[in-house]
Amino acid sequence: PHSASKASSDHLVMAYFHTYGMPITLSNCTNNYGPYQFPEKLLPLMITNIRDGKNLPVYSMGDNIRDWIYVEDHNRAVWLILRNGRTGEKYNIGGENEWQNIKLLNKVIDLTSAELGKNPDDVRKTITDAKDRPGHDKRYAIDCSKIKKELGWERKVTFEEGLKHTVEWYLGHTEWMN
Repeated sequence: PHSASKASSDHLVMAYFHTYGMPITLSNCTNNYGPYQFPEKLLPLMITNIRDGKNLPVYSMGDNIRDWIYVEDHNRAVWLILRNGRTGEKYNIGGENEWQNIKLLNKVIDLTSAELGKNPDDVRKTITDAKDRPGHDKRYAIDCSKIKKELGWERKVTFEEGLKHTVEWYLGHTEWMN
């Protein structure tokens, strides 16, 4: 149902373009990460749980694969589409940066543990299996070749620097997280 509702919104917008000539562009994006993300999302939750010494619940023991893009790169892409995108077109915004969730979590554990002075091996012992939701995709990825070719967009923030900044931001903004 979650995916169907997202697809139906695209169809509704395109219907207004084709029926009434409303000037629209659409964008679809891969998973974002960075500051101000909802606290229950994967990265903020894991960073906070590591900080607080809580368990790290992971769907399917982390075998799901996701593509990740830093939020500022996503924002730049949306702005580029608004300014230069062709009316009536849809653009995919991808990170070209796929990670198996358990490997990403281990990277987050290493970065967060280093910032907090914790032993990463002790933190890894808190990883628990969370029951996956019905119909949850094993892999999310997106082909962003169109926006790169037509609009000249490319990511500017490397995954390593974006992830380090993300960890530092959440650890430095506990009041916002709480």
